[in-house]
Amino acid sequence: MQLKLIDKQKRLLDKERVKINEYATKALQNSKRAIFALQRQDEKAAKDLLSDASQNITKCRLILKNNPILWSEAAFKACLEEYAEAKLFESHLKGKMEIPKDLKDDTHAILGGLADAAGEIARHAVLRATEHDKQSVEKAHATVLEIVDMLAQLDLTGSLRSKFDQSKSHLRRIEDIRYDLSREK
Repeated sequence: MQLKLIDKQKRLLDKERVKINEYATKALQNSKRAIFALQRQDEKAAKDLLSDASQNITKCRLILKNNPILWSEAAFKACLEEYAEAKLFESHLKGKMEIPKDLKDDTHAILGGLADAAGEIARHAVLRATEHDKQSVEKAHATVLEIVDMLAQLDLTGSLRSKFDQSKSHLRRIEDIRYDLSREK
C-alpha cells in the first residue's frame, strides 16, 4: 500500500532531520565558542573548536547529499553562517581575511558571516584599544571598511540587509575608537 511507503519515508526523513539539527547545533555552538576563544587570544582552543564544527558540518552534508529536501533546514543554515563568521574572524586575526575553502559555494552563509565578522572585529578593536594597540585598530578599520564597501555594492534584502546595516554601525564604532586614539598624547 502506498500510504505505508509514504509513512515509512516520512519517518526516515524525520530521523535524518533530527540528526542534521543535532550536528548543526554542535557546529553552531563550537563556532560561537571559537569566536570567544579568538577574542581571548586562545588560538589552540579556537582551532580545535573550528575543527569539530567543520566535522559536524561535513556530517550534515553527508545526510543532505541523500536527502536534498532537507537543505533548507534553518539549523543547518545558521551553523554555516556562524562557522563562516568564525573562520573569517580567524583569518582577519591571522593577517588577511579569506573566504573559507569549505564554504566557497555557500554565498548566503559567506555574506552573513562577513557582516557578522565585522562585529567581532569591532569588539576586537575595542579590546586592542584598551591596550593602546593602534596598529590592530587600524587593521580592524581597514578590514571592516572593506567589508562594508563590498556589501554596499550588493542589492541586499531581508536579513542580509539588516546585517549590512549592523556592519555599518560597527564601522562607525571603530571610527570613533580611531578618533579617540588619535587624541591621546
